[in-house]
Formats: sequence, structure tokens, C-alpha cells
Amino acid sequence: MSYAGKVTTYDLTVGEKIDIDELIYLISPVDSPMINGIASDGKQILASSGCTETTFKWMDEEILLPRAAASAVNSSSGTSMTAITVTAADSYKFQVGDLVSVMDEGGAQHNAVLRITAINNSTGVLTVAGWMGHVNQTAIAVGDIVTCLGTALAEGSDPGTARSKDRVMRSNYTQIFGPTPVEMSRTEQQISRYGVPDEFAKQLFNRSIENVITREQAYLYGQPKNDTTNKMRSTGGLAYWLSSNVSTSTSLTAANIDTQLQACYNAGGVPDLLIANPVSLSDLNDTANTSTVRHVIDDPRRGRVPTMSIFSEFGQVDVVRNRWVNAETAFLVKKENISRRVMQPLVVEALAKTGDSDKVQIVCEEGLQVKGQNHMAYFKQLTDYTGSA
Repeated sequence: MSYAGKVTTYDLTVGEKIDIDELIYLISPVDSPMINGIASDGKQILASSGCTETTFKWMDEEILLPRAAASAVNSSSGTSMTAITVTAADSYKFQVGDLVSVMDEGGAQHNAVLRITAINNSTGVLTVAGWMGHVNQTAIAVGDIVTCLGTALAEGSDPGTARSKDRVMRSNYTQIFGPTPVEMSRTEQQISRYGVPDEFAKQLFNRSIENVITREQAYLYGQPKNDTTNKMRSTGGLAYWLSSNVSTSTSLTAANIDTQLQACYNAGGVPDLLIANPVSLSDLNDTANTSTVRHVIDDPRRGRVPTMSIFSEFGQVDVVRNRWVNAETAFLVKKENISRRVMQPLVVEALAKTGDSDKVQIVCEEGLQVKGQNHMAYFKQLTDYTGSA
């Protein structure tokens, strides 16, 4: 131990953090598609930002979209139709004086415009009266879409009852990944091996890969918990946060993906990444599949070009192949809505030397932030896949 009056970087070496940035960037994007992968825009798939607390929070906001699905059947028709029922939460999307029309879940218009005369926010019942074509109104089924067409109030009227929806405060926890020990005797480090100039560095690199894989899997399937008694915590992943648009479809077909894209679109968002295991992409890669657009490959080389992007009415969705995604699951996400919150970047710390060996530990602390989960989707019951995962 040094007792010098002026402490320098040469005096205190135990516990000193070693810069391993170059080591991190050597990890293949194949091993860590989310953390080290690059999307088609040239940016990392999973952005990152710092945090200073073990619990990090963010605000989620959803606007009061002026449309909702009917939540109850009304078998009345024509002028006998005097009420439409939506959920209590959705009733706040409308106000007295709104003009509404109803479209069947299958897409047929009822050809009637009704005017809301009263709203019960406790039951979700919208009392309506005829405006135009009341006689054409047909029975309403659960799932029919109630669409606001603007407001019809008397000229010079006062505005209706004010409505607002507060932002939702969400939170997740940083998780300590590690500390992972690496220890090797001085003699072991001196033994030469084929293709491995530095065995200690090799073992350090392998443990770093294992650390980043663990983080990838936590960001996919982690469950948030803060065990204050034992001072332990874990971060929540995509499977936990994506709760609004959960698909039970058994295959990743173009039609099933479109259904989830439509649900996200109706909620105000459009995903741009499909994160899946390659074994789940057999339908999209089937050149005989009539639901896909590309059938002819003008290339003399043998083989097929795998699906890299999905093009639909909702734009382009890039496919991110991730070997750590279970074959039964896949995620449709909007890249700008998910990010890492990093409290402690991945570091290597030298530990106290107690014998004729070198000891270090690998550790980092971070968590996942997910905004606008209703703008994204989760496939949780896929069974149509080839191979094993």
C-alpha cells in the first residue's frame, strides 16, 4: 500500500476499472442483435441513454382518439336505436353534440349518422338521437366501430364538458448483470496454445459475450421486480410490457402480421421492426406463398434470398433475426419506443490479488424502457416453425 501524500493513478490499482470498449464492439451483432445490431437506417436497433437511479421512470401518453369499438350488442334498428354502448374508458373519447356513425366489424357502413345527446361515463352508454338516415341504422354488434364525425352544436353555443387524459407514469428497474468472475493463475497464463495468444483475454471475451446474451434475453422476457428486503432487482422485457396487442396466431403469415399492424395503426402507431427467431419465418420465406409479393428472383446463383423487410399498407417493417427469441414468440416494435437505460456500462474491475493469480469481475447495470406499448405487438403462441429453437 502506498502512503504517498499525493495519490496518482499508479498508487491505487485494486478495484480499478479497465476500459473494454474495444472488446464490446468485437462482439458480433449475431450474438447480440438488439444491443449491437444495426437497422436499415444505419442506427443501433436499441438506443441507450443514461440513468442515475435504480428505478427509472417515464411518462406514457395516449390521446383520446375519437373512435371506439362497441362493447355491447344493441339489437334495435332504425329509429328505435337510441343508445350505443362502449367501455367506460372509451366513453371519454366522445362528448355531447358529437355526430357518430357505426361500421360493422366486417366493414359495412350502417348508412346512418346519429347525434350524441347524453353520456354516462360510468356505464359507457352513449344516448343518441337521429341526425341523418336514422331509419337506415341496423343492429350493433360487439366490435362494431363507432366513429366521431365532428360536433353539431347550435351556433354560438358554449363548448361542451372539458375532457382530458392524464399521462401514465411507468417505471422499470435497472438490473445488475454480473458480477462475473474471471480468475487465472500466472502459470496458466504463460502456457502457449494454438490460436490463442492470450488465454486470460480469451476467457474475458467469452464471459463478456455471455453477459451481453443474458441482457438480450432479459430485454425480451424479463419480469420487473424490486426485492427491497434482499436488495435485489430485475428489469422487465418486451414480453412483459407489450400487453395491448397480444396475438394468439400460430404462424407469422403476412395476413397475421397485417392484423397486428392494423391494431397498432388504429392506436396511433406503426411498428418498424419484427424481432423473431429465423425458424418462425418459414411462411414469409416460402417463395410459393401467394400472400407475399416477391415470387421471381432474377439471379443465376442457386438459393433463395431471405426476407429482410416486410412491405404492407403500413410501410416497411425490417426483420431482425434474433437467436435468443423463442420460436413460439415474436415482437413487432417501433424502434424509437424502446431503449436501454444504462446506470453502469459494461466494465472489467481488477480485484485484490491474494495469490499467484489474476482476478477480475465483469459487471454492468441497466434496464429497458418501453414507451407507447399499445403501438406495438407481441406474438406469444406461434407453433408453425421449422427446426428447433
